[in-house]
Amino acid sequence: MAAIVAVPVVGSRNVAFYVNSKPVTEEHVSAMIVDLPFDATSDHYNTRVDLADPSDPKTQYLIAGLKTEAIQRLIVMHAQSDEALRLGIIVSPSAIDTAVETYVNDHSSPDDTAEIERLRSPDVRSYIQLWATSKAYEESLTKDTTVSSDEVREYFATWGWSYTDAGGRELTFEQASARLAKDALATKKLQLISANRTLFLKKESSLVNGDTRYKQFMRWWDIMFGIQVPDSLEILQVDTGS
Repeated sequence: MAAIVAVPVVGSRNVAFYVNSKPVTEEHVSAMIVDLPFDATSDHYNTRVDLADPSDPKTQYLIAGLKTEAIQRLIVMHAQSDEALRLGIIVSPSAIDTAVETYVNDHSSPDDTAEIERLRSPDVRSYIQLWATSKAYEESLTKDTTVSSDEVREYFATWGWSYTDAGGRELTFEQASARLAKDALATKKLQLISANRTLFLKKESSLVNGDTRYKQFMRWWDIMFGIQVPDSLEILQVDTGS
């Protein structure tokens, strides 16, 4: 009986939370926290907390916000992955292999064999596959997006001041028209992606469980022996923005 009970407990030791009964590991959360500052669609783009003073309250605030966004993005990615499967959007194994190699090269040095081995582990590969599937879904979502001439002019009315020549002089609409059309389209696509992520996050909110069998067992163990329960064993409060 003890062995039977131990299996689900130990099996959930590295699980951070569940989305629709599917486990999201601590490894995935940690990886997302590392990757978001390099993602142009992230609220924490270019936020390098690894270079800041960890004892600074501002840094601690940024770290907390980064973790919240990482959790939210993983919830969304799982929902997008399910939707991609429903729509027949599949990332091939060879494409995943390429993505893994790119990820390894971007996140490790050639002589760091231990880190390279970790990055090629099944858990990290599943994270990369999740990211690749999410990206494929979002590309499918926006592939037919266009902007009208009126939308480009509206974009210029808002952002025209930021288009200047080498001497710092503001460009006219005609002078900046090619860049404006490209940037207006990119902005519209980003708005569509953001709206889609918000929708999925709200839809998935009731399917998120921030507790695990391992945490439950360890909380019970600590309480039984009068040990103070550490924060790491408390139920993860998942902010789904709803």
